[in-house]
Amino acid sequence: MRVISEELKNIKEKFAVPRRTKIIDAVLNYDIEETIQKQSVIITVTLQGYIKRGSLDGVKQQKRGGKGKSGITTRDQDSVIQTLSVNTHTSVLFFSTEGLVYKVKAWKIPEGSSSSKGKSLFNILPLKSHQSISSIMPMPENETESKNYQIIFATANGKVRKNSLEDFSSINASGKIAMKLDSNDKIVGVKICQDDKDIILSTKFGKCIRFEAKKLRVFKGRSSKGIKGIELATNDQIVSLSVLDNDRIKKNGKKTKAETSELKAKEKFVLSISENGYGKKTSHFDYRVTNRGGKGIIGIINSPRNGNITSSFPVYDGDEILISTNKGRVIRVAVKEIRTAGRNTQGVRIIKLSGDEKVVSAIKIDDNLI
Repeated sequence: MRVISEELKNIKEKFAVPRRTKIIDAVLNYDIEETIQKQSVIITVTLQGYIKRGSLDGVKQQKRGGKGKSGITTRDQDSVIQTLSVNTHTSVLFFSTEGLVYKVKAWKIPEGSSSSKGKSLFNILPLKSHQSISSIMPMPENETESKNYQIIFATANGKVRKNSLEDFSSINASGKIAMKLDSNDKIVGVKICQDDKDIILSTKFGKCIRFEAKKLRVFKGRSSKGIKGIELATNDQIVSLSVLDNDRIKKNGKKTKAETSELKAKEKFVLSISENGYGKKTSHFDYRVTNRGGKGIIGIINSPRNGNITSSFPVYDGDEILISTNKGRVIRVAVKEIRTAGRNTQGVRIIKLSGDEKVVSAIKIDDNLI
């Protein structure tokens, strides 16, 4: 023991130095978001107000017509109503049935596995007992540019309204008034837009209308009900709001080979999905531009085979879509797998459903997340 003691004393005398680290009372000044890894995620919201986020990598691409895989385990009498593809740093706006809007960063939404049921929105947002979330929308990556954009609202009863996106850049924890609604109405779609775009409203009976965004005036207030976007048939309602490039085909005169090639490069498709798992894509050139407030044209046939229409939105052939059912299953499909057809058609099977299962949501996966 004496030898060990002597050796330790020699080591201390040779290598010991005064403490270099200072321990003080201080508050660290850093943004916790800087420690959050930027990752592509899928946010899922259910009818009864449960939410979760999961990794996009967990959903692999499948062929059209497959059964998909479990995306969320739903409770009894619950079903998925909306899904959204974003990254963890994206700010997400939540619009309630009462016309209020709340803002939450995606990374603050609880993460769950494919077999988890999610957490209640009441634990994340200051919702009242009679409120529920009817629509969610991601904010742009660079929120400082919000003054250059507008935000378009569409309600189930066919009303539309345009505001400056800057009106919603600052939202406190208790929420903010977004839109005044009738008692039997709700917000079904919210999109970011600019004046050089077109707006498409699609209904559950397969009708749609396309009009220029610049012809919709910017409302100064947030508490108005908006104006008529489409004249709906009895029991029909809006299911989707889309923003589209305003490219058009000139009907008069023959086109040169170069003009035809240019149009082909600009061609986009409007993809329509029905509740029974069928769908098709149609060239956006087939949707003529009309004035706001008309009855619209047929976008897809809602036959007994198809059922009512669930979603309709613009895509390119290189895109991928994610379809969710009320039983919590999801399928990820390449758009090029889906047949191109005219407006007045039924489409092909995209997902195989069982029993009383229905498609409740279809979204395009953001190009920046793939």
